[in-house]
Amino acid sequence: MWDANSRMCLPVEESILCLEKHHSRMDLVCLDYPKAGMPKTPTELQSSRCCPTLLLENRNSKGLLMGWSLILPLSWARVFWISIISKGAHAIGLQEKRWVACDVGLPDFPSDFPDCNAYSYFMVAEGANIKQNAEKLPPSVRPFKVPIPSPWNVVRATVHKGLLAMGDMQHCGDEVMADRNSLSNSKCCDCNTKPHSSLVNSLDGIVARTSCVLTDFLSEIHGDCLLLFPGFQNKTGILEFMMDENKFGNGGSQITSDRKLCYLRVLLHAYKEGVFEEGAVVCAPVLGDILLWTSRSENIEGGLQIPQSSVRSYFKQQLCGNWEFQISQDPVSRGSHRWPIGFVTTGFVRGSKKPVAEAFCEATLLARLRQEQWKRMPEKQRRTEIYVLVRNLRSSAYRLGLATIVLEQQVDDVGFL
Repeated sequence: MWDANSRMCLPVEESILCLEKHHSRMDLVCLDYPKAGMPKTPTELQSSRCCPTLLLENRNSKGLLMGWSLILPLSWARVFWISIISKGAHAIGLQEKRWVACDVGLPDFPSDFPDCNAYSYFMVAEGANIKQNAEKLPPSVRPFKVPIPSPWNVVRATVHKGLLAMGDMQHCGDEVMADRNSLSNSKCCDCNTKPHSSLVNSLDGIVARTSCVLTDFLSEIHGDCLLLFPGFQNKTGILEFMMDENKFGNGGSQITSDRKLCYLRVLLHAYKEGVFEEGAVVCAPVLGDILLWTSRSENIEGGLQIPQSSVRSYFKQQLCGNWEFQISQDPVSRGSHRWPIGFVTTGFVRGSKKPVAEAFCEATLLARLRQEQWKRMPEKQRRTEIYVLVRNLRSSAYRLGLATIVLEQQVDDVGFL
């Protein structure tokens, strides 16, 4: 390789190369031109026609070649760029790079790393840009404001209450409404006393990107009985486990809610229909929601929806900048409320043959959902994926999705594009 501290020879100037090509063409057509050689400038004497390069293979988890990475000295980047583009290569930007990463199931940095400060800064900048563009539109067509970055703190409420999607949602709503005012008042007081920070709604917890980290987390919270299979790449073994109800256990019902949260990256596929956008909220379905889509006799036209009046007020921004989800006192709104377990960080790529979205969901909530679905659903309808509901923030409709935990497909999830 090369030493960045040592002086690197610059490429030959383009004007000299063009003049050499001109002389070559003159020789080709046998035209006379002055034979005197061109004077060598100091720049030409210090330049070079070759440079060291580093070519790296990019392979996925299955060992298949996905592409190449070319590393060059900085002073030679323009020369190679012009040559590659002139030979038919297509340049892409950061957005296209993100689409490619999502299409192959890889995370993109920093948008798919919500546990990093780079993600917070990136999302704050993106939110400011979206706000600036929205203010240029007339008020009548201006889209309403949605939380950017995603309000990860609302997942803590789901864990704190220990609420399962398969439970009694009506009773859960009554319980939350009883103490929501006191909870909001205490948080508002904190907002007034704490200095305002631009990095609000940061991820409350960790992201397990290796099987060892997830295993250590489960051991720390005494959740070895949870239905999570880190590094369990033998799908046949999971299917056999899924059919044996004696192995389901109690699903970690004794795990306390006063603990750190652990998020897992999941790949989301729509069940039958739907488009999942960036920032969409991932919620826990009840059994009736799943049967609404999976039962052939049911008509899913319209599906499960929240009232249009609740779309704007689903998340409310506090004075300190944090966003909190609101449960309406209206019985219809409360009946359609589903508890959030995570958020989509990369939405569907338009035009993709196999659209997939990437999301991060809380590990114990995923395990409890899987346990309830395996217990209550017939054997033929059980799946290794986990049924979830996804709702785009500016839409009132929920869509059924299938969540695949990445760490159950591979040992590590540390690669990115």
